[in-house]
Amino acid sequence: MIRSSTGNRVRILTQDPDYVDETKKVLRKVGFEVVGQFGAGGFAELDDETVVFTGIANAPIKQIIADIARPALIIALGEGKTFNATDELYGDPESPRTKRMWREYESWDFPVEPTEANYMGEMDKLKIHARNATRITIDDLFSE
Repeated sequence: MIRSSTGNRVRILTQDPDYVDETKKVLRKVGFEVVGQFGAGGFAELDDETVVFTGIANAPIKQIIADIARPALIIALGEGKTFNATDELYGDPESPRTKRMWREYESWDFPVEPTEANYMGEMDKLKIHARNATRITIDDLFSE
């Protein structure tokens, strides 16, 4: 769809060490490149033009992103919290680095039909983060 409207090829990458062969086969069939099966290969592909989707992660994905690049768009779970309702640490918690990164983004709730929210678990808490046109200053990076 993107190629037909822009004329450009857009790479769609996915990474999850738990993918089984059948999952990888299906993903490749619909146009995804499966990367980083045994390491952080997907992170090596991040840049300021990337769109990142991270659902229920059991790793500090947003913290790693904050150290590498400022993607154009990030869709991720997040209420800006580190602990869930039962005081357990989220697998992808917020940190001082991610909180500084979010200052460079405008955020909205991912649109979810109210009737479907009950069936989505935590996925109804997705946020869409779009990077602001202007960059944060160096002084902002080191002030709390």
